[in-house]
Amino acid sequence: MEGRLDVMRKRHVLLAFAAAGAASGAAVVASERRLLRRMNEAPLPSRWSSPRFPEGSELMVPTDDGAELVVARAGAEHGPAVVLVHGLTSNHHDWGPVAAALVDRGFHVVGINQRGHGGSTVGSEGFGPARQGADVGQVLAALDLDDVTLCGHSMGGIAALSLLTLRPETGAGRVGRLVPIATLADAHGRDRRAALKVGNTQQYRNLADHPQHAAAMARFLFGAPTPNRAMVDQSLQSYLACPFETRVGAAQAMVDYDVRHLLADIELPTVVICGTHDRLTSHRENKAIADAIPGATFVSVADAGHMVIWENAGLIARTIAELASSATESARA
Repeated sequence: MEGRLDVMRKRHVLLAFAAAGAASGAAVVASERRLLRRMNEAPLPSRWSSPRFPEGSELMVPTDDGAELVVARAGAEHGPAVVLVHGLTSNHHDWGPVAAALVDRGFHVVGINQRGHGGSTVGSEGFGPARQGADVGQVLAALDLDDVTLCGHSMGGIAALSLLTLRPETGAGRVGRLVPIATLADAHGRDRRAALKVGNTQQYRNLADHPQHAAAMARFLFGAPTPNRAMVDQSLQSYLACPFETRVGAAQAMVDYDVRHLLADIELPTVVICGTHDRLTSHRENKAIADAIPGATFVSVADAGHMVIWENAGLIARTIAELASSATESARA
C-alpha cells in the first residue's frame, strides 16, 4: 500500500511539473506574440527602406583556389574607393543603406560577396579567416584598387583583419584605411566556440515556419527593444537564403581564429564601430580591438545591436566618409 502511495505521489509531482512547464511555455509564446505585434508597428530607421545595394555593375572575380566571387560596384567610377565586406549568412545587399549614402557622397563603392555567399562559389580551400582575408586582397588586386577604405561587418571584419594580419601579401598594401564594425579579433571564448559549432544546425532550416524565431532573432541581432518587423524578416530571409553548408562551414572554420597578438602591427588610420547592445560581438571586445591598434578610434553607437549597419546606417556612412575624406585631404596636402 505504501509503495503504491509513493508511486502516486511521484506521478502527481511529474504532472505538476508538466503543467508548470506547459504554463511557462504558453507564457513565453504569448510574450513572443506580443513582441511581434509591437514589431509590426515599430518605425523604420531613417536611412532604411530595404537592404538593396545601389544599382551599378556586377562581375565575377576568380581567386587562386578556383572560387569565383560576385563583386558589385556602384557610384563614381573615379571617386575614392570604399570596399564593403558582409558578415556570415549575409551578402553585399546588407550594406545597401550604407552604400547608398556613400554613393550620394561621391564614393566608388565596392561590395564583395564572400565565398559561399550571394552567388559566390567556395573554391578548393573551403572557408577560414586567412582564406577569406586573401579573397579580399585578391579582389582589390583584380580591380586594381589602391588606397581603399576597407570596411567589414561581423565576419567581414574578420576577413578585413585577416587580410592585414594573416595574408598581407595578397593585397594589404592596397588598403589605406580600416573600419571594422561589430567584429572579433578572436573566437576563443568557450561559449562562442560552442555556438559556432552547433548554432547552425538543421533545426534552423524551418525558421520561417515558426514566428517565435523572429522574436528570438530580434533580441539577438538588434539593440532596440522592439525593432521593426521588416528588418527582422529581412535578416531571417538572408539567413535562410545562405546555403546550409556555408553556414556550417564558415562558422566552424572560425573557431580557432585569433589575431589579437597581431593587431599592434596594423599601421593604418582605423575606426572601430560597435553598438552598445551588441549581443553577438560585444562592445567590450570591439573596444579592445580599437585599443590594440595604434592610433585607432572607437565609435560607440548608442542603443544599437549587432545589425548596427541597419539600425544607424546614417552614422555608419558618415563615419566611413569622414575617415576616407580626411585621409584623402591629408594626402593632397
